[in-house]
Amino acid sequence: MQESQDQATDEYARALGDAQTRLAQKEAELRKAAENHASEAEQLWCQVEQESRDTHQVEANALREQLAQLEKSVEQEMALNMELQQRQTEQEKLLAQRDDVSSQLQEVNRANSRLLEQVTELGQEKDKLQQELEETRKTADKRQAMLDELAIDVAQEKSRYKEELSDGVRLHEKEVLGVRGRATKRAARPACTRTRTAPRRRSAHSSVTRRPALGSWIAYSRR
Repeated sequence: MQESQDQATDEYARALGDAQTRLAQKEAELRKAAENHASEAEQLWCQVEQESRDTHQVEANALREQLAQLEKSVEQEMALNMELQQRQTEQEKLLAQRDDVSSQLQEVNRANSRLLEQVTELGQEKDKLQQELEETRKTADKRQAMLDELAIDVAQEKSRYKEELSDGVRLHEKEVLGVRGRATKRAARPACTRTRTAPRRRSAHSSVTRRPALGSWIAYSRR
């Protein structure tokens, strides 16, 4: 758009220069013609005084025609001057419009530069956020992996304690059955035999000593 305006302005300036040149040539021709006509008029007036009225009338008519042509040329010159002034005014308007368009283009370029800077800053901020998000995701994955490993360890530990608890319960039941069997056998013996037999000492592995451990297993299994 700027180049087309500059080209149109240059063409208009060339046309204006050509018109001014033609106008100057025309003015010179008109001045010369006016001088010639004035000289011829003086000669004619001298001849008119010497010649008859008919000849004077013919020459006067010719002179009037020449004067009319001269006036017409002057009017044409004035019209050309007015047209030249109008074109100069139009040229000034075009130059003012070109300056306005140039100012607008500069403002648009500045706005585009600011917008480009904002887009660049947003892109950098986006990259930074993506990097932080990636780091956060990696940290979350690591924590999840640790939690998964911890869950597996806890599950394995609970399974092991459940097995130990089950073994302890079976052992406890077995010992209880053994104690009951011995108690039944003692109850079936004669009274004298029972008095002679010393009370059997409880084993360190009896159910009484294992009850706290059993309770601990039960409490842990309920967690």
